[in-house]
Amino acid sequence: MFAQLRIVVVSAAALAALTVFPACDEAASSTIYTSEPVAEPSHDDLPLGPVEDMKEDGVFGHATECKAIPYVEPLRDPAITVSLDGLTLHLVDRAGTYDRVFPIGPGQIKDGLSLTPVSTGRADQLFYTRTDVAPVDDVPVKSQAKWAWNYRCRMWWTDEAGQKAPVFAGLPFIRLEGPSSSGYGIHGPIDHYTDATGGSLRRGYVSHGCMRMEAADVMEVWGRIQGHRTPVRIQQAVERREDDRAVDVGATWMMTECRADADCGFSGGFCKKNAYSERGFCTQRCTKYCPDIAGAAPTFCVADPDAAGQGMCVLTPTSISNGCRRYDHFVERTVGRFGQASVKRAACMPGTEGWIGDHCLADGECASGLCMETGDGPGTCTTPCTSTCADKAGGYATTFCVAAPQGSGLSGGTCVAQCAGQDDCPMGTTCEAENRYNRTSPVKNVCLPD
Repeated sequence: MFAQLRIVVVSAAALAALTVFPACDEAASSTIYTSEPVAEPSHDDLPLGPVEDMKEDGVFGHATECKAIPYVEPLRDPAITVSLDGLTLHLVDRAGTYDRVFPIGPGQIKDGLSLTPVSTGRADQLFYTRTDVAPVDDVPVKSQAKWAWNYRCRMWWTDEAGQKAPVFAGLPFIRLEGPSSSGYGIHGPIDHYTDATGGSLRRGYVSHGCMRMEAADVMEVWGRIQGHRTPVRIQQAVERREDDRAVDVGATWMMTECRADADCGFSGGFCKKNAYSERGFCTQRCTKYCPDIAGAAPTFCVADPDAAGQGMCVLTPTSISNGCRRYDHFVERTVGRFGQASVKRAACMPGTEGWIGDHCLADGECASGLCMETGDGPGTCTTPCTSTCADKAGGYATTFCVAAPQGSGLSGGTCVAQCAGQDDCPMGTTCEAENRYNRTSPVKNVCLPD
């Protein structure tokens, strides 16, 4: 249940003094309040998630100052797509040419899934902003913190013990209408929130469900979508353009998706094909060590499985990057350093987890022991079925039993991965509607060979 705006008839003079605050309570009621301070409900927000510099001395620096927001022209028909695997927020104007991609820090990983909810299970596969209601400014006094859908300036967050801290730093906060809790939203970076800039973003799985952005980026998004109930699609998979290129920010580093060496814009970078994903990734030759950069997982020099006697740089798994799982067909393996085999590290290596729908090069790589042919490239893991397929917890694709695809070399029923859209399917497969094997219903969208 979500709060809806209740229409109240007021005079024109009185209307100018009103600000809209949908109240969040168990009955999902809503109302319009006057400019008097409104207490924030104790269950208003989810826990915040890790913060690098929470203050305990009550000295909050610039955090209780509303940040100056440069004016930007609002879009005519904005739409947002968030990719959890891609760590991106993609804002477009469907009635214009605006198209920008921003880095984000969504929810931490728990039991294999980000705490940020996906919208793809909803009937319309969307959440919505409420930036169609009047924007609100929070106040520096924590006892007078306000509650709203559309903050131009928000400061305060209340922890489970009832303590308040101005971690939102006077930046915009855009709540989402549609998730199971209206506490989810898009806001500033949280870390170093006492700085005059509003803080700094860690691009990774760091929050407790909200989507963090750089201060300048959240101001840009907020200004562009004002006046609109903007659709927000949150999906697990990397978002892809019509030509199958990954939607990503401009900067490239190790394991960034690529098509040519020129896509890897760092010294010594080149594009190497991953035999499992059939897509390229950026790497660099190495003899023992690899360079690191701030904000990215540490690197490690490993033997190139496709080039005897040569080393290549890959990333190492960290909690902030969800191990290796956000990278297309990379798996965590403990390997020796190239040129120093006695030094072993967990590293992200080309490979397969072997679950239903994952690419595979041989039967033995699949948990079921069966790699289904799909054409000239790698196959996909499957298992025979007569009606239903077993699912696996922990962020793995849900499955469905369909008639074995033509050209697969199989007959009868076979298990395939379900999909919410084409982005969910590996290269060489297409998201299509298919009925259950030997039944006319139910019908599900599944990844089938092209």
